Amino acid sequence: MLKDLNEIIRKCRGAFDALEYTGDIRIDTELARHLDAALQLVESRSSFRVYPYSIQLLNEKNLRTDISSSWLWYGATFWELVEALNEYQNLVRMLKADLKTKGHSSSDINALLKELPSSTFDFSSDIGSDVQTFIGNELSPSDGLLFETFLTDRNWWIQPLNSSEQTKGKTLDRTDVFQSAFNLAARVIVANSDRLITVVEAFAASSALRDYFSCLRVVPVVIGGVGSSDASDRLDGKNEIYYGAPGTGKSHAIDGLTAHAEKVVTVFHPDTQHSDFVGALKPTMDAGNITYQFRPGPFTKALIEALNHPESPVYLVIEEINRAPAAAVFGELFQLLDRKDGASKYKIDAADPDMLAYINSALSTGVSPISKLTIPANLSLLATMNSSDQAVMPLDTAFKRRWSFRYMKIDFENQDVSDQQFTVMTREGLYKISWRNFAEKVINHLLKELRIPEDRLLGPFFLSANELVDNQAANEALCGKLFVYLWDDVLRHKRNGVIFDDAITTFGDLHERFNGQRLSVFGEPAETLIIQNGVVVNAETPVTGEDGVDA
Repeated sequence: MLKDLNEIIRKCRGAFDALEYTGDIRIDTELARHLDAALQLVESRSSFRVYPYSIQLLNEKNLRTDISSSWLWYGATFWELVEALNEYQNLVRMLKADLKTKGHSSSDINALLKELPSSTFDFSSDIGSDVQTFIGNELSPSDGLLFETFLTDRNWWIQPLNSSEQTKGKTLDRTDVFQSAFNLAARVIVANSDRLITVVEAFAASSALRDYFSCLRVVPVVIGGVGSSDASDRLDGKNEIYYGAPGTGKSHAIDGLTAHAEKVVTVFHPDTQHSDFVGALKPTMDAGNITYQFRPGPFTKALIEALNHPESPVYLVIEEINRAPAAAVFGELFQLLDRKDGASKYKIDAADPDMLAYINSALSTGVSPISKLTIPANLSLLATMNSSDQAVMPLDTAFKRRWSFRYMKIDFENQDVSDQQFTVMTREGLYKISWRNFAEKVINHLLKELRIPEDRLLGPFFLSANELVDNQAANEALCGKLFVYLWDDVLRHKRNGVIFDDAITTFGDLHERFNGQRLSVFGEPAETLIIQNGVVVNAETPVTGEDGVDA
């Protein structure tokens, strides 16, 4: 869908104007990795080197420009405008191609584009009529209205700084028209902005970059009376729990955040104990004799890594933190979760002297031994929590207070969500439907009507792309994973014929009917939505082919 550029420009300008600080910030290691990956997506012919306070660009002719780190603020606030402008740019390309197929010459098309945007554009002319036809055939009524406004009202999308000023701007035949529109919207001096849009496009292309940047703590410091940088060179560690419905991408988000950093990953379960988390003396064979030595747990391993590399971010990742009595597993380490400037506010004595001895023995040359336990500023603790799981351990208030919580929303617009289609049987026949439509517009829609709590709805990654790779795999995943979850957990007390047929009384019956593909397993409300959001499979609709569907 096209966006209202007038609204987007106002929104982006407002977000930038609301920033408390727009000067240089220090680009840390993790931000540099995200920037490097995203910049290569949008300008692969150039090479980039990211420095603490700037980005150096070398183009294919080895010409150089330096981008100030202060430009990242434009990326964080104007990326939606660039994303929206790209949609209009694509439509202009489509319009040019369409007009060529209708017999209009390149010179006539260029003359048209040079005239636009113009309120005097004549839609009744031959070429104007073909433009109108393109809009009617290719776009929805709402998108058509926006595109027509784009073609006829320059001030709508190249907003002048003064509301009474008529902006000339550049015409649509110019290759730099959209960059010019961005420069005017961002209110920057053009001579200094040739590569600013590159940074903004990087933010538009990478949600991981946007997410990481939004989490930074930026504290301006004053040097010689001029504000110039962020919170010096320290790394601000954090304790953060990612939570949400099953399949919302909690682990995926953490994996992306920590992709290029040192990390230690562990999974909590009901039998996890403090000694598993920290480490303990355990027997081992030494020259045929049984001896005891300290075996480090994930916390101790992460702590040693952080102490040995104080300039680099280190992560301890805890999957399913609420599937064990977390406060008991942490034990005395609970006190270390209070942080100040990223590091533990308090230090504690090690309850296990063998642990302390092991840590000191594992420290690199030049790293000072420790006498008390503390979490350094470069060690962050990240965890996942799915509160819809059965038999989970609740986190007590004192423990939760020491963590920040990041809610992972159910987002089916995520570009990584599978568009794989599969077939399901209804009383009206066999229907082909995409995972996106089935999960969001059928199952979640009905669960909401049943007043099922949000944390039991389906996340977009409840079933992975691998589980939906073809129709056979999809059927196995639907019945063996999704239907089991709905039958045993979500609908245990609400089997009223909404999602599943009321005549099905056991999961065995459900399994047999679904895999037989002879009878529908769905209730009438579910079938209605499947039919509305799917495509009937008949003699004219093949059920095998490139989309992997195989009925």
